[in-house]
Amino acid sequence: MKQIELQLYDYNEWANRQIFDRLKELPKDVYRQEVQSVFPSISHVLAHVYLSDLGWIEVFSGKSMDYSLRLQEELKEETVSKGMEEMEAIFLKLSERYKLFLSKMENTDKPLVIENPNGDLMETSVFEQVLHVVNHGTYHRGNITAMLRQMGHSSVPTDYGLYLYLKQMKNKKE
Repeated sequence: MKQIELQLYDYNEWANRQIFDRLKELPKDVYRQEVQSVFPSISHVLAHVYLSDLGWIEVFSGKSMDYSLRLQEELKEETVSKGMEEMEAIFLKLSERYKLFLSKMENTDKPLVIENPNGDLMETSVFEQVLHVVNHGTYHRGNITAMLRQMGHSSVPTDYGLYLYLKQMKNKKE
C-alpha cells in the first residue's frame, strides 16, 4: 500500500509548489495582506498547514499528540513571521522528511494509537492519517484560492486529476 501514500504525498507537495509558484508571480505584499477570511492572511494559512503537517510527522515518528500540539504552539509565531521564500524552503524540507519516512515504512496500515489531549484514544493508521494530511492541505489551498480572489488575483489549479494528467504526460515524454 506504501505506493499510494507516496503518490498522495507527492501530489500534496506538487499542489503546494503550485501555490508557492503563483504567489511568487504576485506583488510581494499579497503574502501578508490582511483579508476578512478564515485566516487573517495567506502567511497565516501556510503557517497553519506547515505546523499541522509537522505535528503529524512527529506523531508518526513516535511522539505523543500532546508533544505535537505543544511544538506547534511553540513554533506558531516564528512560522507566521517567515518570509515566503523561507516558508517554501521549510515546506520542501518537511516534504523530504515525509517521503523518506513513507518510503522506509514497512506497513502503513499497521494500527497507530493516538492519545488526544483530553486523554481519549483513537486507533488509526499512518495510511489514514496521510489521507488526512493531504485532504487538510487541499482544504486550505482552497482557502488561499478564495483569499487571492478576494484580493483581486486569480489562483492556480491544484486538483488531483490535473496532477495525475500532468504526471502521465511527463511519463509519456520520458
